[in-house]
Amino acid sequence: MPLPTMPFPEVATRLIARTHSADFEFDPQDCESSLCGVCRQVDTWIASERKKVYHPFVPTCLLFILVLAGCKMTAPIHTWKASKVNKDGTLRVAIGPIGIASRANLTAAPLDEDLQQAANRLQENLRSTQPILSQQLIALHPSDLERSSAIQLVSYDRQPNDSATLGAARNAGADFILQGNVVLAHLKQEPPQKPTLRSIIFGRREPMQHLTVHWTIIDVATGQRLAEETIALDRQSLQKKYPDLKNNIDSNDTKVLNASSRSAWELVASAPVQSEVMLDLPWVWAGSSQVRKGNAYARQGRWDLAEREWQDAAENHPSNTAAWHNLSLAAVAREDFELAKARIKHANSFLPGDPTYKTQLWIEQQQLHFHRVHQLPPPPEGWKFPEATLNQLGSNR
Repeated sequence: MPLPTMPFPEVATRLIARTHSADFEFDPQDCESSLCGVCRQVDTWIASERKKVYHPFVPTCLLFILVLAGCKMTAPIHTWKASKVNKDGTLRVAIGPIGIASRANLTAAPLDEDLQQAANRLQENLRSTQPILSQQLIALHPSDLERSSAIQLVSYDRQPNDSATLGAARNAGADFILQGNVVLAHLKQEPPQKPTLRSIIFGRREPMQHLTVHWTIIDVATGQRLAEETIALDRQSLQKKYPDLKNNIDSNDTKVLNASSRSAWELVASAPVQSEVMLDLPWVWAGSSQVRKGNAYARQGRWDLAEREWQDAAENHPSNTAAWHNLSLAAVAREDFELAKARIKHANSFLPGDPTYKTQLWIEQQQLHFHRVHQLPPPPEGWKFPEATLNQLGSNR
């Protein structure tokens, strides 16, 4: 039987142990990363191959791959996401009518009913998903603006009137306008179809719900655009950005709308957000079992207990880079960014293509957001990376 072609954790050491013992067990839930997805098939493979003895070269090669590749797993973490506007005290934001991007500059373009329906649904969703923040936020939706200023915000062609929105926002005393235009959208739930021979053999590939919106923030006092951002979300990407929506009972189109609305609110109001951070998952190095125990705590959100396990592993086995890497993330979880930067230096293997480089970027990105939210000056040593680079970073891996 051929060997698996992908690297996976613990298989090499267990292959060696199998020649001496026939009662060990393998838990495929120990690892979940895409690199180690084959772990879930290893249990069956080991059972079928238990009586075979491989040439010593086989486990040696597997061990070598294991040491070089390593494994990863995720854990939830709460950090701050800074808005793109800065204002002390109460923030008054006017939510402009959501239009269609293709008709923003060319109103003669034909009206796409699917895009218009997506724009209408997103408009309603923005009202229902307005966040409850520590910073006082007053949102003025289109109906509020029209009622207070008696100005019609949408033209006869069903496209928002930017001048009318700006005038209404000024009359209502708004500080900023959040204006959105739908670029692409597919939110329809496809009706069930009869199975065909092709779908039985190759499976049925259903269209994925997605929504792409171009958002613009306008300073009401000057009428100038302060920031622009295009946010594209689908059923898969929203689970990475907002893990709490993963197990939500809402339909997929509602999840996409909720995620798009939350992303829009984050542009104008700073808030704590939950995301997934990538932990190192060692299997060979000394102290690995203690690191894995800390990982289990971190996956439960118990970062204090996880940090204790990783600290013991790092003190007893200073060469365990996984312990130092995870310790740096634990420091970010309790907003001690200088300690996080000091710890990640111990995780640098000094090999070509330093694997901790992106984690260093991520740590400084979280520090930058924290300083912006709490209106703190830059650190005494300044920022190590350009702010433009930090703003574009997605995760620590």
